Amino acid sequence: MSDWGSREMNIGLPSPPSLPGVVWRPLVVEDALSLHQLEMDCAPVDGGTHLRTVEESRKRLEEVGEKLVADTLCAARSAGQLAATAWVTCDASVRHQYRAFLDGRVRPEYRGRGLGSFILGWMEARASQMLAAFEESRPRVLRTDFYDRGEDAVELFKIHGFQFVFAEDEMRRDLGQPIPVLGLPEGLTLVSWSPERVALFFDVYQDAFRERPGFPNWTEDVWRHNFAGSAEFSDGLSLLLLDGSKPVGFALCHVASDEDQKSGSEGWIVQMGVRPAWRRRGLGSALLCEVMHRFRSKGLRWAALEVNTNNPEARRLYERLGFERRKTYTSFQKPAGEVERG
Repeated sequence: MSDWGSREMNIGLPSPPSLPGVVWRPLVVEDALSLHQLEMDCAPVDGGTHLRTVEESRKRLEEVGEKLVADTLCAARSAGQLAATAWVTCDASVRHQYRAFLDGRVRPEYRGRGLGSFILGWMEARASQMLAAFEESRPRVLRTDFYDRGEDAVELFKIHGFQFVFAEDEMRRDLGQPIPVLGLPEGLTLVSWSPERVALFFDVYQDAFRERPGFPNWTEDVWRHNFAGSAEFSDGLSLLLLDGSKPVGFALCHVASDEDQKSGSEGWIVQMGVRPAWRRRGLGSALLCEVMHRFRSKGLRWAALEVNTNNPEARRLYERLGFERRKTYTSFQKPAGEVERG
C-alpha cells in the first residue's frame, strides 16, 4: 500500500515495494515515539552508542516541518510501528561542496527482503533532485554518516558505490576533574583569535595537517568559513601559540548552545594542531590544558573533541589528559554525479 505524497513529488523517484500490512508515507511529527523505538529495536544488531530520545526525535521532526512531505519516506505498520525510514537533508553551509546526507533504517526482522536497497536508492534519487536545485558550481556529494551500523548496512553502502572516507572517535572530559597546569617554554606565548591573525592561524593549520591523509588543501577563505563561520565559534577561546612572532600551534573552539545540551554546557576543540618542527616538546599538551582551563573559567562542564581513528598519537595525548571515548562517527561518501537517475 502507498500513501507517500503527490504524484508531482514522486516523479523520478523509485516506487516502494508492496508489503502486507504496511503503508508507505512521509514521516510526520507524531512519529517521534516510533522513530525512537525503531532505533532501539535496531540497536542490538547495529550497536547503540547514539540513540535519540523521543523528545530529540520530535524536535528534529518539528524543525524540518513541511519538508518532511518531500524529503522523507517511511514504511508504517498498522500497529503504528515503523518497518523502515528514509530521510534526506542537504547542507550548503560549507564553501567547498554541497552535501546531501542520507539517513535510512530498516527494522531487523524486515532485512533481507531488498528494503535496504530500495531505501538507499530512493534517498539517492531524492538527493539528486535536491542537489540539482543549487545553481552555484560546487562539487555535489552524497554522504551517509552514522555512529552505529551493522555489517549488512556497511556492505550495502559499498555495493551502491559509497566509499569509506573517515572515522572519528568522539571524546569527552569532565572539567570538574583536576586539570594539569603546564607552563609554556620560555619565549612562547598565547594570543586569541582576531581578524588580523586569521592568516597566522591558517598558516599553522596548513603546516600541521598537510601530511594527514585526506588533506583537502582548502583556501584560507574556505577554511575560515568552515571552521570559524558558525554562531558556535568562540574567538576568545580559540588560541594561537607563538614562538616569538612565529605561529607554531593553534586551537579552534566552539561552545555548544544551551539548546544542544542535555547535561551541562560543553566546549568543543574543533581543530588543534602544532607544526611538525615544534612537536614532541609538550606544546600540544600545554595548549590543550590551557583551553580546558579557559573552558572551566567560562562555566563549561565538559570539554569535547573528535580524533581520527588513524591518528593514534593524538588519541594517546587526549587519553593522558583525561579524555574518554564516547562513540565513533563514520562517513561513507560518493560524488553525486555517479547517481543513477530513474
